[in-house]
Amino acid sequence: MQNPKDTKLRLTYKHAFWLLVAVLIFNASFGDFFEFGSDADEVVLKRQLPQGDWLYISRYGAMATDRDTLRFFISRPLEGDDSEVLKQLNNASEFMITDSAVDNVHIQDTPNGVAIEVKGAVYRYFSKEYVTEGNQLRSYRITLTQSDDSSRN
Repeated sequence: MQNPKDTKLRLTYKHAFWLLVAVLIFNASFGDFFEFGSDADEVVLKRQLPQGDWLYISRYGAMATDRDTLRFFISRPLEGDDSEVLKQLNNASEFMITDSAVDNVHIQDTPNGVAIEVKGAVYRYFSKEYVTEGNQLRSYRITLTQSDDSSRN
C-alpha cells in the first residue's frame, strides 16, 4: 500500500526552474501579442531640420484612464514607412513627452536647434539633443515655451 505523502505533487526547485524556462520561451515567442499599449501608435509629424536630421513626433494613445501623449525625437533620417519608423522610434530616446494635442504644437527652426511651443502639460523635457552619425556629432538646443490652459481646482 502506498503512503499518502508519496502521491502528493511537490513543487521542487527543479520544477520551478523548468516552469520559468517555459514561461520565458513562451514570452520570447509570443510576447508581442500580449503587450498592450507599450509602444507609440502612430507618427503624427516628420519635419526635416536645417542640419539634415529629422524631428519626429509620435502619438501614444493611452488607456482609458490616462491621457494621450506626444513623444518628440530628433534623429538621423529613418528609412521605411511609418510602421518601420515607429519600430525604430520605440527603441530611441525621446527628448520631450507632453499631453498636448498636435494642433497645439508649433515648431520653428532656430540658429542652433528648434523652438517648440506647446499647450498642455510637459512630463519630460531635455533642452539638448545629440545625433551621432559615424564620427560626426551634431547638437540641437531645444527651446521650449509651454502654456497650460487648464484651471486649478
